[in-house]
Amino acid sequence: MILLQENTANIVVLTLTEKTTINAPTYLFRFVNKQTNVEYVCIQSDTSTYKTRYNKFTITTQSTTPNPLLGQLKLSLGDEYEYYIYAQVSTTNLDYTLSNEMVETGIMRYDKILTDRIIFTNGTTTRKVFGA
Repeated sequence: MILLQENTANIVVLTLTEKTTINAPTYLFRFVNKQTNVEYVCIQSDTSTYKTRYNKFTITTQSTTPNPLLGQLKLSLGDEYEYYIYAQVSTTNLDYTLSNEMVETGIMRYDKILTDRIIFTNGTTTRKVFGA
């Protein structure tokens, strides 16, 4: 699971090298909101000093216009997202269908201030209990 926090340079550590078949890849990150299906993408290079053991990335979440070529995202909802990571030769491609291979999938949780979420109140809850 990846955890991203709002307006922060988030350090993400994964193990992608063992699943990657191309040399010197650039990784394309694709996040899909589980409720709205809105997609967000960014590219980030691996900054790990021991790439055979782990891969380290910095993904920055921000409220201003992001530059996805620098690993920046502007996510609208604090929520759960599905993530997909693709290895590719290109350092500028943002279209996952043109990447070389998908190397990992999973869940990403984005912690955002709750006041930005829609909260429904005054609802009624009815529970039915069945006896034997």
